[in-house]
Amino acid sequence: MMDNKTYMKISNLKTTSDGNNIKLSAIVDSEQLGNKELWFSIPKKYEQGLCKSRMDGFLVGMLFPAMRHGENIHVEGCISAQLLSNLNQYVIPMLMTFLPACKRIMITAVETSTERFDCSGVGTGFSGGVDSFCTFFDHYELENNTENRINSLIFLNVGSNGPGRTDEELMAAYNKFCSRYAYLRKFPEELGLDFIPLDSNLHSFHPWGHQLTHSLTTISAVLVMQNIYRKYFYASGGLSYLELYKFHDLLLKKDTALIDPMLLPLLSTESLAFVSDGTQFTRVEKILRIIDYEPVQRYLNVCVHDSESHENCSVCSKCCRTLMTLNSIGKLETFSQLFDIGKYKKRAEFLYLCQQVVLQNKDPFARNSIKLAKKNNVKLPSFVVSYLLVLLINFTRAWIPPTISSKIKSFLTT
Repeated sequence: MMDNKTYMKISNLKTTSDGNNIKLSAIVDSEQLGNKELWFSIPKKYEQGLCKSRMDGFLVGMLFPAMRHGENIHVEGCISAQLLSNLNQYVIPMLMTFLPACKRIMITAVETSTERFDCSGVGTGFSGGVDSFCTFFDHYELENNTENRINSLIFLNVGSNGPGRTDEELMAAYNKFCSRYAYLRKFPEELGLDFIPLDSNLHSFHPWGHQLTHSLTTISAVLVMQNIYRKYFYASGGLSYLELYKFHDLLLKKDTALIDPMLLPLLSTESLAFVSDGTQFTRVEKILRIIDYEPVQRYLNVCVHDSESHENCSVCSKCCRTLMTLNSIGKLETFSQLFDIGKYKKRAEFLYLCQQVVLQNKDPFARNSIKLAKKNNVKLPSFVVSYLLVLLINFTRAWIPPTISSKIKSFLTT
């Protein structure tokens, strides 16, 4: 079957049901990973969307693990002819270039198909974050072309809700997935749009963390649903084309979003076209674009805290980034129902501002946040004060026990 003795086999595509949910699964047999089941699950009411005849989603989901371990992939099933060709000719060399830990592999399949599924879905993922809200606003509220107007939303559990390296982590991620979905579903319901929850154990195959491989894991899950979607807008990670160019050396090896505009079209099939959307804006520009869209003021959800709750913690990096922008444009109190403004002011704001001052020439998010603050005459700490405080905080984290370090940080930033 293969010249290389090290390989990964994906086989035994099947569906099972527990009455409420339908699960599509396959067996991944790897010399490095062992013999494991990879599965995707959705409510039975959306079963017609599952692609049961091809294994495209499973292949894309396992591409990065196979390349990290240097294992050729053989699919004992059917794969999109277009996808298979693009992976071997373009995607694998691209990933090797931008992610040096990836090794060259070859993908083969028992069968390929050029079939085009007859579907009309135009979708995007909806997490309630700035990026997803901006994509939705542009391609639902502002979109006049029905060919491009979003008519379905999806919410995925493939890593963004937490890691899956252990059974305990998988359960914690699942609980957060359920909590966030229950909260966010009210918005699509208001508009009469489908909001499809898709659960998976894919993140258990990606111990490197969601940020590094989120483009591949997300596309993997959407390909599983390609009996619904003919076009899918993938909300970018918040960086503009110019920022991707200017800061590519800093972003390299950290986030596949760096190559989304090149990568995503190559993951398309004969039936489903992927579009990298939002890279025409910076993160600050996105916030300014959607800030007066009323649902944003009720559902904005940006938190990356490890709590199983859906609520914005108001002190994590993404909460602080958002709140700094809102403060700069005088909209902080408008979002007081979604964020604990007092908690942010007391526990996080000053240190976060100092960090942004120090990072403004190295980090595109910091650079834009500082630029906006200065434009609106927001008082910022000096570089000297910022540098010394950040240096001291980093020292206490590195050399002082966490319980004492946290007390010192609280004292210094209050």
